Formats: sequence, structure tokens, C-alpha cells
Amino acid sequence: MSDRFDIERFVKDPGLLVKLCKDVIALIDTGAADPSSREKEAQLREIARSIERLEKMGVPVPDVLRAEKTKLAAAMGMQGDVNQTLRELASEFEKIATKIRSMSSRENGGLRPKKKRLYGPRSPLTKNPHGFYREYIISALKKSGGRARVADVMAEMELQLNGKLLPGDLELRKDGKTVGWRNTAQWERFIMVKEGILRSDSPDGIWELNNGK
Repeated sequence: MSDRFDIERFVKDPGLLVKLCKDVIALIDTGAADPSSREKEAQLREIARSIERLEKMGVPVPDVLRAEKTKLAAAMGMQGDVNQTLRELASEFEKIATKIRSMSSRENGGLRPKKKRLYGPRSPLTKNPHGFYREYIISALKKSGGRARVADVMAEMELQLNGKLLPGDLELRKDGKTVGWRNTAQWERFIMVKEGILRSDSPDGIWELNNGK
């Protein structure tokens, strides 16, 4: 009974649902926005290098050093879980938004006629999530020395993705020109910039790996 009452509250005031979603995302993002995450990552790299040097020299590695490495690695692992959760939420919210836009197009008790699509009637085709394209973006940039024009990155990715794209990835966007997977890859690039994997200060039309990534 209480669950039904809560749902009715959201139906009567959708703004409450929007606020709830924002509050939940803010709590999740608390971990992703940790300003010390880059500092921890740098510490982990240096400690790992120190341990490697000591081992090569045949010098015993202090237990406290190994313990600190384990602690930092665990912290970075938790950071990755937070980022994955945010990516999954973004993907699911995109599906919800698509459904809401479809429902809002109803007029006079019926649906507005759909525009003819170049690839035929729309169907719920499966597609790869944003995160799927990350390794291909990185691979394409590394092949170009860590920096390349968007068009070149997409061209290289298209070669690497041959046979790996799902039906939904090949659909055209509403503009009738952009293939779905390219748009999704652009979103993943945005996320990678936010995470510091790609540079945020690159010139327009250029994607670039951060040093050490």
C-alpha cells in the first residue's frame, strides 16, 4: 500500500521524481568527484615503481610499502565501480528519455505519424553501451601517436569494429545522417574527458590522450 502511495505522489508531481533522481546521482557522484583520486593514482604509480625497483635490485620490500599499494589499489578499484555505475545510469536514462519523448508525441488520442526512416521501421534493436567503445578510442589514438582528428579516430575505429557492431549501433540518428555508434562513441569520449583519460584542452576537432594514460 505504501509503495502504491509513493508512486501516486510521483505521478501527481513528477518534479519529485526528478529531484529524487538528482539526489541519488549526487550521492553516487560523491565518490567519482573525489578531488584526491588523481593524487591517489599518482601515489599508486610511484609506489608500484619503487617496489619494482627494489625487487630488481634484490632488496626486501618493506611490508608497509606493499600494504600501502594494496590500500591505494583498492581505493582506485572503488572509483572504477562508481564510474561504471554512472555510465550504466546514463545509458538507462537515455532509454527512459526516448520512451518519454515517444509518449509525449501523442496527439488527439493517437500517435503522430512517424517520419519515414532510411533503414526501415523502427524496432527495439540492441546496441553496445557507451563503455564498449572506450578501448577502441584509446587504441585508435595510440595508433596515431596519442593525438588525432575526430574523423581519423572514427575511421580507425570503424575498421576495428568490423563485425562487432550490433543492429542498434547501425541505426541512423534523428538527423538521418549520423550512425548510432558514432554518436555513442562521442558520449564515451565526453565521459573519458571528465575522468581525465582524454585531454579537455585539446583544439576543436582533436581528441588527445592524457600523458601516462
